[in-house]
Amino acid sequence: MKTNLYRSQKARHGMTLIELLAAISIVGVLSGIVITVSNQVRESATTTEETSAARQAITTYLLTPMDYDGYFMPGYKSVMGKTFLDDNGHRIPNAAEDGKRFPWRLAQFLEGGLSALYVGSHQEFYDNDPSTYELSLYPSLGMNSLFVGGHYDGTRSSPGYEPGPRSNNQKYPRDFWVLQPGDAHAPSKLIVFVSTHSVSDSFAGGVGFFRANPPKSPLQPNWGSYNEDIPASLGNVHLRHQGKATVANLDGSVELLNEEELRDMRRWSNQAAKYNDPDFSNWSRQ
Repeated sequence: MKTNLYRSQKARHGMTLIELLAAISIVGVLSGIVITVSNQVRESATTTEETSAARQAITTYLLTPMDYDGYFMPGYKSVMGKTFLDDNGHRIPNAAEDGKRFPWRLAQFLEGGLSALYVGSHQEFYDNDPSTYELSLYPSLGMNSLFVGGHYDGTRSSPGYEPGPRSNNQKYPRDFWVLQPGDAHAPSKLIVFVSTHSVSDSFAGGVGFFRANPPKSPLQPNWGSYNEDIPASLGNVHLRHQGKATVANLDGSVELLNEEELRDMRRWSNQAAKYNDPDFSNWSRQ
């Protein structure tokens, strides 16, 4: 009698196959929730970090006319008479490609130096000790340098890049560029920096890019259909924040824009904003 009672109690303390499967299902669901929440937290942290970087970059950029004779710092140009230093205090020649691109020049004024322009997954590339040349190429944020500040050598070999009254070729009207404070028709909507994406031969992971090409321009191919595996499909702009990109505008504001918003030429071109044309491409219009 005692033996039967013991067996009955032991049986009640075990689990049936159905109960075991139910428990496994619950554990699976909870694990999925934890992973989803963890990914969301990670993505949110990355967005917050890049937003902070964009805010510091644009705040600093708006001060560059004080150091560039009243003009905004160009996104790409050999700047004579300037000395730039790398993270080890070594001089970067201003005529070298490293010194022509905006990252090392802007880094001189950023808290944290150049590392402030490498955030999220791109920090791994920075920590991998790349060359100063590579570091000038692949920051997390690219610049709308064709339309803001200028992207040019100042030589006849690339006259289309040389802005306004300093141009060797007056192909475009002065308002094609925003070169000085007060030039912009709608500064609160004019992109200066934006999340970018590229690939590096020396690094397996994704990196950024120093230049963002606008949806339309007289010098580069127009945007196509977005393909994350082909950075040039959207002018190196990267929609890494749940389908949006971090944007820093000329008035100092920072926001997230989706693909449709980013395809609006009024967000890139001073002329497009002036003529209120989201599909603007008449670059010679006076």
